[in-house]
Amino acid sequence: MKYDVLIIGSGIAGLSTGLYLQKLGKRSLILEHGDHAGGNMSGVWRKGFYFDCGDQSTENVGVLFPLLDELDLYDPDEWMQIKFRYASRDFNVPLYDFGQIREDFKKVFPESSPGLDKWFDFLAPQAMAMKKMMGSGSFPLVVDGWSKMRANLRMMMESASMLKTSKEMVIKTGDEKAREFFPHDPRLIFLFGEYGCRNMFLMYHVSFWYTFLYDYWYPKAGLQGFIDKVAKAYQERGGEVRFKSTVDRVITSGEIVTALETASGERFYADYVVNTGNPKRLINQMLDNPNRWDFKDRQLITAGPVSKGQTAAYLGIDMSADELGKYLKDHHTHFFRTYETVEDMYDRDLPNKGWSMISATSLHLPHLAPEGKSSIVVQVFIPYHWLNGWGTGSADPFVRNQAYQDLKARVLNDIIKETEHVIPGLSEKIVYKDLGTPRALARFTLNEEGSPQGWSYDLYRTHRAYKFARFRTPFKNLFNAGHYAVWPGGVIFSALSGRIVARGIYGGFWRQLFI
Repeated sequence: MKYDVLIIGSGIAGLSTGLYLQKLGKRSLILEHGDHAGGNMSGVWRKGFYFDCGDQSTENVGVLFPLLDELDLYDPDEWMQIKFRYASRDFNVPLYDFGQIREDFKKVFPESSPGLDKWFDFLAPQAMAMKKMMGSGSFPLVVDGWSKMRANLRMMMESASMLKTSKEMVIKTGDEKAREFFPHDPRLIFLFGEYGCRNMFLMYHVSFWYTFLYDYWYPKAGLQGFIDKVAKAYQERGGEVRFKSTVDRVITSGEIVTALETASGERFYADYVVNTGNPKRLINQMLDNPNRWDFKDRQLITAGPVSKGQTAAYLGIDMSADELGKYLKDHHTHFFRTYETVEDMYDRDLPNKGWSMISATSLHLPHLAPEGKSSIVVQVFIPYHWLNGWGTGSADPFVRNQAYQDLKARVLNDIIKETEHVIPGLSEKIVYKDLGTPRALARFTLNEEGSPQGWSYDLYRTHRAYKFARFRTPFKNLFNAGHYAVWPGGVIFSALSGRIVARGIYGGFWRQLFI
């Protein structure tokens, strides 16, 4: 059977692409490697406990909710706004408003009070301007015609206060700016300037703070419940999804893709193909003639570093939401175990360094855990190739051995022990535990090194620093969408890329930007 468009991957980008194609009257088929939809937004139920496996929540920034609304999939009652908290052995600071945050940190670091005043004097106005830009209407790329023109004008007017700092925002990194304010305190340079990733755009730091305080959301059904709703809508509206259908070959003739072939040998045909997955795998393993792709471009993509892999401890604990709330008052707690960015592939103590994110999945949603109990996810950043591929001696995510299992057990115990600084007595309350590594995420999603965001946030290492989006390929009917297609990736830009690509194929990509 021939389709109008074949889509590789059923994450939010693939589903968004399919849904927008349906609005254009086009017939599409999604081929998915895993056994359910979601990709990095996947979640699992284990013994009555629900855990998010990759993403733990999402921003809106005037993109996600308008997209869902346009697709008749947005119900505000299905979402809750969530809050963040910063914690360490030195402090526990909720991120509620800039005045409170400033004063709380000045109490913890009194010797750096002047620097903290300067930092928040710079940060708060930028974040508030971003709140006006993103929180008072749809993003221009989500609307069309006169609405797009009005949205662009509104954005320009509301960003006027950022003009003085606009150049600095895109040429300076967060750690460079933090060193100006905290030249003698590496702890605060890490907390406010690196945040676990060196050389990240200053603009990204400002946008993180805006979303931390005003614009992070969580679906009440869990992320998997949300993505299941989107996948169901796509299928009910005539779309098809084939799970456990790994695309292994992209068959070409000159500059045209003629068919996709799965691992089982099935072939599918369409006028167009959209790849929402790993472009490294596309070029190096899937294309039957990668030489049609410009050599220099192939090298840049193949060598491009991806975002850091996440290791997640899934913990079911014998504590009610009220009990857990004594220690975790908010959905997310960023726990700074040490004030350093960790990158040493051979440091056996790496799992205990840097920061972790504790996500209290069921804290405000008790139905995501058995009655009287709670689900939490603790994520730490451990490289995919740590200790020689987590003891496997292989880059192949499907390779697992006893050394790998032993490391998993050790890391899981280390995470639990460190998290007890936030939740005292945690180890005695655990009734279910498991660990997901970057290798596990790579097995399920086929993302390079299990990357959760796409390309690295490091301004000086990524090839995407000055070319934020790329939807076209050297093949006339093959397009990219998803978190590798738009830097810095993530849920919102992955979803947006689906709209842009679906409409761009049939209406022209320039029209998506300006009309």
